[in-house]
Order: sequence, then structure tokens, then C-alpha cells
Amino acid sequence: MQVASFAELRLLWSEVEWPFNPPEMQKNAVEFHGVVHQVFNQAAVIPFRLLSVFDNEAALNAFAAEHQDHFIDDLERLKQFVQMEFVVYPAPGQGLEDKSSGKAYLEQKAGLLRAIEQQVENVRTALGELSRQVVVREAKSGHRVFVLVERGREEAFRAAVKGVAVPEELSRRTSGPWPAAEFLSDSVKAPQIAGAK
Repeated sequence: MQVASFAELRLLWSEVEWPFNPPEMQKNAVEFHGVVHQVFNQAAVIPFRLLSVFDNEAALNAFAAEHQDHFIDDLERLKQFVQMEFVVYPAPGQGLEDKSSGKAYLEQKAGLLRAIEQQVENVRTALGELSRQVVVREAKSGHRVFVLVERGREEAFRAAVKGVAVPEELSRRTSGPWPAAEFLSDSVKAPQIAGAK
């Protein structure tokens, strides 16, 4: 692991053999996420996707220098926050079973979607001022909800979510804390990486 410094910004990076060694990929992924989490326990981080690859150190330095102001702005804005998540999805065995007609299937699907949306809204209401910002993403099997929460209030988040009853046709799962990746500015989420693989 190496560290590059750009004004207030610190960039952790590693050299890797190219082409990648597929049998080592899972081990490398676990190590990568371990490092990100260790740093995240101490400070705000902007995690790059695993396998963000630059041709050489000069390309990495040019990229960091070009985007450092955006990175620093987001790190400063998010330094007191973490990302908590919950996912609402159909309970196992509660899938769409009525396929007697297209209409029945669509009505059942619409009812399940309404139940998921109501569950998301109920949790959002229960979170109240704990949530500074919320992003909801619809997934194929349910809704994934990202919540920006002040560091140190993770247990209050879990308690608020747990306090909302889950209808029998649904399941819910919580996770976090994570780096606030869903709340990064657009310029930081998807910077143009010239020369990156």
C-alpha cells in the first residue's frame, strides 16, 4: 500500500501485476475492502471501485491533481456522516404466485410494490431527523434505501428501523455503516478517468 499526498488529500493505492491473476482476485477484494474500512473508521473516504486501474503512477497523479478540489469538498462535506442502508423485498415464499391470468399477476405485482413502497415510507418517517438525506433505488427484487446518518448515531438508526413492523409478505435487511458513496457529488462519483483501464 502506498500513499500519495495532494494538498489536504491523501490517496491510498497499490501496484498490481497486469494481467490480473484470477485466483487471487477474491483475496485482493477482501484486502481492498479491509483497508477502505480501516481508514473509514478514522476519517471520511471516497472509495474507488475495485479495479480502478491506471497505466502508471504519473497517470494516477494527474487524475488526483485534476480532481483534488472536488474530492476535498466532498470529504469535508461528508466527514461527520456515514451511509446506513436498508433493503425491503418480498419475503421468501411470498413471490408472485397467481399466474392464472396476466391481469391477476399484474395486480399481485402492483400490490407487492405498494407494500414495499409503504414500508420504505414508514421507515423513513420513523427515522425522522436521524436521516440527513435519503436515496431510494428500485431493484429487481425490491427497494434499496441509502440513508445519510451522523457518525455515532448508527445504533439509533438500527433501533428506529427495527421499531417499524414488517408485514408478513415482506422482508427487510439493514447494513452499515459504510462510506457515504451514494451521497458523493456527481463530479466525484464519475470523474472522467483519462488513461484508466
